[in-house]
Amino acid sequence: MTNFNPDLFRLAREEQGLSQKALAERLHVAQSEISKAESGKKIPGEDFLGSAASFFGYAPAFFAQTNVVLPEGGIRHRKRSALSATVRARIEAEALARMMDVSVFAKDRGGLASDLPPREGRNPVEMARALRVAWCVPPGPVEKLVALLERHKVFVLSFDFGTDLLDAFALPQPDPEAPVCIALNANPAFPADRQRFTLAHELGHVVLHREEFADESDEKRQEKDANQFAGEFLAPGADIGQDLAPPLTFARLRELKSKWKMSMGALVRRAYDLKVVKDADYKRIQFFFGRYGYRKREPDMGLVRETPRGVSWLAGEFVAKHGADAPAALCLAPALFARRYPAAIPSTGGIAVT
Repeated sequence: MTNFNPDLFRLAREEQGLSQKALAERLHVAQSEISKAESGKKIPGEDFLGSAASFFGYAPAFFAQTNVVLPEGGIRHRKRSALSATVRARIEAEALARMMDVSVFAKDRGGLASDLPPREGRNPVEMARALRVAWCVPPGPVEKLVALLERHKVFVLSFDFGTDLLDAFALPQPDPEAPVCIALNANPAFPADRQRFTLAHELGHVVLHREEFADESDEKRQEKDANQFAGEFLAPGADIGQDLAPPLTFARLRELKSKWKMSMGALVRRAYDLKVVKDADYKRIQFFFGRYGYRKREPDMGLVRETPRGVSWLAGEFVAKHGADAPAALCLAPALFARRYPAAIPSTGGIAVT
């Protein structure tokens, strides 16, 4: 193989959650062979790459994509501190690999650039208002957030992260003409209201920090920005202010949760940010949240998690066009293609998945 992308070899290894040493043991080679391949000091032979590709679930051509440039750093997480670096790398690698698929789907149909307005110096609240106007979102609650994102070509890469220590993250996109992607944990441990706020938070990172993804020097400020954006995007102050007027009883908060599809905790925080409730009242409500266990789990009030469909639809369209050659066009083995996009496999067969 004359063309070899060492970054994709590292990506495939990290997607398996393996160290260089562990992969070397699986492939029955010296660790130095893995190290040289990933550093670009040595182009692996065809037999080695064939074995590695088979193990990873990719076609050997996957590693020959020298035109693919992976983003360097800058991935923000809504995570808990207990998340290990190895698990984080595994999840990020799978998300980046799926984003590569979406980029291929997009190019195959002539492009799918997201229609996001430029920031132009707006603060987070102003940006949230501008995006609602640009996307023609009517006043009041956002009824179907996932559908809204996908309609405007912000694709949700939904898969089980294998942990409940990480909610989601927006992916830096080196190509401004490529689709924007947000990786979302499909783990059912996360309730519907948290899923919605998480997606709005990550959307905030996309529209506010596209030029700052590689800058981790001010992460706290960026997280605050994203939270402010999410609050205004999901519950504009001009629309929700009257609903939050005191007294904010638990019965009233449950009603508002059903209406606005936000957690009771987020609603109280929204009231505090809008200066509808005073410091003392905010602290009192937080005390009772802890007492009743609402910080860990609130009444769901009938809210149901939204199901992302955009990527599955693109995969199905891709299969309809390319048939049995669809996995190869993505440089995936058929079995891996089937695991990623089960809904795209025709019921009549046509793609061998064993």
